[in-house]
Amino acid sequence: MSYTLQEQMNNIFKNGLTLIQNHKEEIIEEWNTVTARLNLSRDRLPKNIEETIHYFSKRLFSSPEKNKTKSLTVSFQTNKFIITLLENAVHKVIQQNEEFSHKHHQAIQYVFIKLSEEVLAQPYQQYFAIDSFLQNLVSSNQLPIIWTAIAVKRNHQFVAEKWFNHLSPDLLHGNDHVKSNTIYGLSELLLDQMSAEERLKYTVFPVPYEDITILICVQKEDGTHVVPFVSYALQVFQNGKESFSVTKQDQQWKDSVIMFNETILRSRNYPEAVENITAGFVNYLPFERCALFSYSMDKQMGIGLFGHHLDNSAIQNITEDISNLPIIQNNLQILELFGKSLDYLQPIYIKNAEVGFPSHYIKQFNLRSVIIAPIFLASNNKLLGAAILDQGPSKYFKVGQETFTALIKFGQSAGEILAKFSSQEEKPPTEEINLTPREIEVLHLMAEGYSTTEAASFLNLSEYTVRDYVSAIMQKMDARNRTEAVARALREGLIE
Repeated sequence: MSYTLQEQMNNIFKNGLTLIQNHKEEIIEEWNTVTARLNLSRDRLPKNIEETIHYFSKRLFSSPEKNKTKSLTVSFQTNKFIITLLENAVHKVIQQNEEFSHKHHQAIQYVFIKLSEEVLAQPYQQYFAIDSFLQNLVSSNQLPIIWTAIAVKRNHQFVAEKWFNHLSPDLLHGNDHVKSNTIYGLSELLLDQMSAEERLKYTVFPVPYEDITILICVQKEDGTHVVPFVSYALQVFQNGKESFSVTKQDQQWKDSVIMFNETILRSRNYPEAVENITAGFVNYLPFERCALFSYSMDKQMGIGLFGHHLDNSAIQNITEDISNLPIIQNNLQILELFGKSLDYLQPIYIKNAEVGFPSHYIKQFNLRSVIIAPIFLASNNKLLGAAILDQGPSKYFKVGQETFTALIKFGQSAGEILAKFSSQEEKPPTEEINLTPREIEVLHLMAEGYSTTEAASFLNLSEYTVRDYVSAIMQKMDARNRTEAVARALREGLIE
């Protein structure tokens, strides 16, 4: 069974959640401190902050069984500023209590990204709930629908799980006995809940939808035009629901790309970049092993650079003529012909490695399915190397579209950072940067995503003072913006 990108991202979420739960008491205490500080220093709405803390406490610190259930209903207003304050407080607590790594930071960050999406997007999710759709149908003055019901099959019998109408929120209350072996029988039983006069005027039409059946009660003469309209409306509703779902799936591969980019930007030199890239393909994508190779177009050779969860010395001892790898050679020939006209370089999926690799590599590394991700420069599609990935020794797997898309972005980012360090090796060393302790402190907060306002609150300084520090930092580092300053600070080892 193939390991998916969704499972990989879920594991990152679980790791962050476990880390947070291990510091429950300290985090809640820090949140209360943040609330008290805001109440004293700003004209904020403390109720919103307290409700946000209450919500996040339930989501983060409830039992694993409760975390598997659907999301809690959000019945309050909050905003990104409040959520960011809570996240920064979590980073602060965990940094103080244990050895804190960039991987920890990203896992916590990802937990808050997903919970923020859950909180801030929930008002829109109701539009894609079948309950809301049916309630809107019966509430509309444009359609002569008397009631609708959701029928499900349980223990070989059909039961009416929910009943929607514009008079009573639940006509089924006290009528749990309404069940039948067939949809027709259930429809008759539901009509029996109405008066004898109404039963003569109305009829019920079943409309299948996913794993349920929707029952629609209308006057007999209205059925011929109401049911086709409802069927069409359901299709439009389903299309919107699927689009919303696809958007959420797209966000997952984008999150993995962001994490990968953040990690490789911390590299301070070429060897560190090579190691971070190789590990990043495994840490943020559904793969177990990665071998990174450089490519010499002149010599048509692949040279091993680094292996993650592989025998690194064995990878670094590989210098292979591309002519011995026919699948790769064929794709390189296509690249040479059409490279400049392509938007990006495609990864190569090989279901059975025996088709494309020499037998001694198959035996040495127990290869089965592999995927080859090009490392390239997007500006001219120049191939710099490739990452060869699999899901472990002797494992066959398939690659989903979202993973395929992420691999293209990973290859592009890796190419840019490797080309950058290669060019820097030819330049004279840069002048040493001297920052004051306070500037280093501000730089740390910038790296953690604090805004100027948040950093001022954290350091008990005015916003104007913090802005002066930020300006001084960017000037000393010859940076055009905050992001560039942080990236250079990470490369130079000024912050970790």
